[in-house]
Amino acid sequence: MTQRKVKKNEDEELVKLIQQTGDDKFLKLFLTSMQAIIEAEVSHILGAEPYERTEERNNYRNGYRKRKMPLKTSLGDIEISIPKLRQGSFYPSILEHYQRIDRALISIICEAYFNGVSTRKMNNVFKNMGLSRIDRNLVSRCAAQIDEEVAAWRSRSLDQQYAYIWVDALYTKIRIDNRVRSVAVLIAIGVKADGYRDVLGFELGDKESSYNWKGFFQGLKERGLERAELWISDEHDGIIKAIEECFPGQLRQRCIVHWMRNAFSKVSKSDLFWLSPALKDLVGSRTKDSFNLAWHSLLSLVESKGNNKLLDWLDDTYQEISVYLDFPSDHWSKIKSTNPLERLNGELRRRERSIRIFPNEKSCIRLFGAVLQEYSESWTSNRIYLSEPIARIQENNKRQAILDDFSGRLKLCSGGYAPSTELQPPTIRNVSRESS
Repeated sequence: MTQRKVKKNEDEELVKLIQQTGDDKFLKLFLTSMQAIIEAEVSHILGAEPYERTEERNNYRNGYRKRKMPLKTSLGDIEISIPKLRQGSFYPSILEHYQRIDRALISIICEAYFNGVSTRKMNNVFKNMGLSRIDRNLVSRCAAQIDEEVAAWRSRSLDQQYAYIWVDALYTKIRIDNRVRSVAVLIAIGVKADGYRDVLGFELGDKESSYNWKGFFQGLKERGLERAELWISDEHDGIIKAIEECFPGQLRQRCIVHWMRNAFSKVSKSDLFWLSPALKDLVGSRTKDSFNLAWHSLLSLVESKGNNKLLDWLDDTYQEISVYLDFPSDHWSKIKSTNPLERLNGELRRRERSIRIFPNEKSCIRLFGAVLQEYSESWTSNRIYLSEPIARIQENNKRQAILDDFSGRLKLCSGGYAPSTELQPPTIRNVSRESS
């Protein structure tokens, strides 16, 4: 097929067409606009405009083809010309009617409808989504495609080492054995050695038990995961026990936001006016010294109020919430809580509202899997979350080891602190003694 020539003054023609458009010409205007968007996209992919010679060009146009079916719009049907490439294929993104998440959502709503789970307002949902003529075959095709994609993504290999891993669970309602049950969705996200975030996986469990978390972590290990420099989670016993069994000896940070809420629950509402500012000062600390200062101030304040029960609880939890202080300070805002994962859970909740009750476990896996896969692909292909995190952690550990060694040299002698020569490196001290 011959190459379609593009007018040099195509933008001027479009403006002129808009100015002259009447009610009977809107369809032509829409077709011209759609075609211009498609041409701009293929030019961006090829790295060159039609007939343009550039060093960035990586492919060539090879004529046009028509869609098998006209594009249906509220103005009428239009015939779209899709550019062909000499190597590979091209399909305009603007013609992708449904993204993966939308296809999953459509299939689940339809499945619920066909299974009689809920028919209230379902016809309006179909109409708003452009599915007034939906049939079972379309539902089956959508579901099969999504299930295959999600299954492949869930079984993909993982890196051996991650800088940080956040784990948490949310609860959703699923119809199982003709009864609506509350089911836990266990989720893990992490930051890789190259600094990109990724969704490591998710699993359904009847509850947040140690057994379910252990099964989830074992699945991550079978896919290649060996260690994380730091695990971040809330203080659920099932998570703690599973991490200790599956990844022994690895550090874990208790979510400091959850910890602060736990502290609020241990005092009366009248005590919040003095406890809340002290906790916020602690949580907002930007240096290790300011954290320790805020901690001692908090203990003194609680002791002055005579709340020994809260004082004992604070002493017991200090080690759990202060682990992040030994990591790079510019990482603290991201690793001292599970907030990065909470934001992802919020997106899952937003999608879940359209369902309310999943018709079965497979439909839940389909929708949540589609959402999490979209985030996984977006995170690993967009901007870096943390720059060289593992290298930064190792550098921070070396610096801390030097400071600890230096502090160890500050030993008391009979006259007070050791002389300054004792604080110098051994090579410098030897040279000084030989010269004297």
